[in-house]
Amino acid sequence: MPISATVIGDWPESFANPRFIGFRMKREKRNISGSIKNIAIVVQPHQEISNSQNRKYGGVERVVASLIKGLLNKNVNVSLYTAKKCSMDCRVIYPIGLFDGEFRGKIHQTQLEVYSGKVREDLEHKDFDIINNHYDPITFVALKNITTPTITTLHGPATEENVKIYGDFPEYHFSAISLAQKNSYPSNMNFVEDGFIHNSIDDDHPFSENKRGYLFSVSRIEPIKGQKNAITIATRCGLDLVIAGNCLDKKYFHEEIAPYVTKDLSKTEKQRERIEFINSISKYEPDLGTIIYLGEVSEQERDQLMKHAKAFIFPIEVEEAFGLVLIEAGIVGTPVIAFNRGAIPEIIEHGKTGFYGNTIDELVGFTDRASEINPQDCREHIKNRFNNDRMVDSYLKLYRTIVAENYA
Repeated sequence: MPISATVIGDWPESFANPRFIGFRMKREKRNISGSIKNIAIVVQPHQEISNSQNRKYGGVERVVASLIKGLLNKNVNVSLYTAKKCSMDCRVIYPIGLFDGEFRGKIHQTQLEVYSGKVREDLEHKDFDIINNHYDPITFVALKNITTPTITTLHGPATEENVKIYGDFPEYHFSAISLAQKNSYPSNMNFVEDGFIHNSIDDDHPFSENKRGYLFSVSRIEPIKGQKNAITIATRCGLDLVIAGNCLDKKYFHEEIAPYVTKDLSKTEKQRERIEFINSISKYEPDLGTIIYLGEVSEQERDQLMKHAKAFIFPIEVEEAFGLVLIEAGIVGTPVIAFNRGAIPEIIEHGKTGFYGNTIDELVGFTDRASEINPQDCREHIKNRFNNDRMVDSYLKLYRTIVAENYA
C-alpha cells in the first residue's frame, strides 16, 4: 500500500464516484542545494501504477513503476499524481478522486483537461525539487509556466498533434526514451543531457532455454502493432502463433485477425481452457499453423508465454519509440524478430539477440535462424544495457541538471 494518499478534488458528474482518503502533504521548503530529495511524478488518470505481477499490460505504467521503485531505493521522496489505485510505497495524490473502476475506452479530452488542471492547482502549493510529467500533451500544457522545474518524458510517437504542441514550447525540458524517438521530434525542442533515457526492466523475470515450436505476439490489438503481419509470417513459416493483447480496435480484430484465429481462448466460457493452456505451455507441441488468441494477459502470464516461445515476433507498422516488450522478451531469454523501424536497432543486437529486417520475406527467413540465438546472450544483453539502476541514475542526473539550470 502507498505510504499516504491525498484526494484533492471531486470528479465531474461524468466520472464514476470516487472513494475519499484524507491526508495533506506537509509543505516543505524547496531544496536548492542541487541534491534531489522530493519529486512529483504525473501520469495520465487511467494509468495504474503497480508492482503486482498480476497487473495488466501497459508499457508506460511499467516504466513509471520501475522508476518510482528505483528512486525510493535511493532515498528520494516520490509523490505520484494519478486517479487509479496505486500499490507503490510512495505518496499518492488523487487530484480528482480515486477511481476504482475501469475506464471505458479512451479518456475523453475534457476529462484529461479537468485532471490536468487539478494537478497544476495542487502542484502550485507544493515545494517539489522537480516535476516529471510522463508524456500526455494536455498535462504538459497545463504545467507550462509553473515555477517548479519540470521535465516531460515523451513515451509516444512524433505525431502531427504532438509535434505541434511540444514544438510550440522549445524552452521547456524534454527527454525521449530512445535516440530514434528524439530524432523524430523537432530539433528546436529542449532535450536535456543526451536527450533520451532508455527504458529498463529488472532481472527477476523467469528465464528458460526450453523453446517450443510457436511464435509469440503480445500488444494492443490494432493495425499499427502488426498482428496481421505476424499471422502472415507464421502462416508462411508453418509455425504456430500465440497472440495476446487487449482488443483496442474491434473492427480491425474482427475483419483482419479473427478470420485466421483457429482457437479463441479469450471468451468467458473458455477461461478454464485458457488457464490450462498457459500453465502447460512449457510442453507445447506444434499443431501445423494454429493461430491462438488469448486476450489480455497479466505480466506473469506474459512471462510464461514469452519464455517458451521460439521467437517473439514484432512486425509493427510504425516507427517504434522504444518497444518495452523487446526487453521483456530478452530478459526471459527469447530472441526477437522485428521490422527495422525506429528504436529497434538500439534494442536488438542483430544476429546475437534477434533479427530485424525491412520486409516480411526477410522476417520469414529469420524464423529459421531463431534457434541460432543463445537465450543466455539475450538475457545478459538486457541485464547489462537496460537495467533499472542505469535508468534511475540517468533520471537523477537529468533532474540535477534541470534543477541546477533553474537556480543558476
